[in-house]
Amino acid sequence: YDNCSNLGRTYNQWYTARPPLHSCYAGLGPGDYFAKALATAYPAATIGLVPCGISGVDIDFFRKGVVSARRGEFRIPPDNHWGGAYEWVISRAQLAQRDGVIRGILFHQGESDSGSSAWVGKVAGMVSDLRADLGLGNAPFLAGELLYTGCCGGHNTLVNQLPSRINNAFAISASGLAGMD
Repeated sequence: YDNCSNLGRTYNQWYTARPPLHSCYAGLGPGDYFAKALATAYPAATIGLVPCGISGVDIDFFRKGVVSARRGEFRIPPDNHWGGAYEWVISRAQLAQRDGVIRGILFHQGESDSGSSAWVGKVAGMVSDLRADLGLGNAPFLAGELLYTGCCGGHNTLVNQLPSRINNAFAISASGLAGMD
């Protein structure tokens, strides 16, 4: 994800996954437990994750051909040269495709767009672009709900609209989860 000397990680190099997957000092995220569940279900498989999350960004940050109005507030690893995160995601995904096959997209975003009715359409467009640009066909898209007890639990009504707007998409419940931002 980035050059993290505290974790002994080098940008765009594979390593055995352990938290934090996103950034050098973050906590747990959906990828941690998702990967554990996959590893349990498929013990003989090699599973790769390509973390591309940036805490606090709006969905426009990850849309093709869009420069977020908040672009100047956030850094895109490793050297912030990208105009937007879409190009960064494509670059990392294409690099991963040299070693394996992308079988799906795990997504967790929404606090910065909480309650925006345009969010669902923006996410649907982003998924369509990712599938097309990476040749993913109808790869599954899994969108995690936000904490029900957090600042933006109301956004989950929009997260749960994604399966009706995106083919082969699933909303993953946050029911029973407790945590902090």
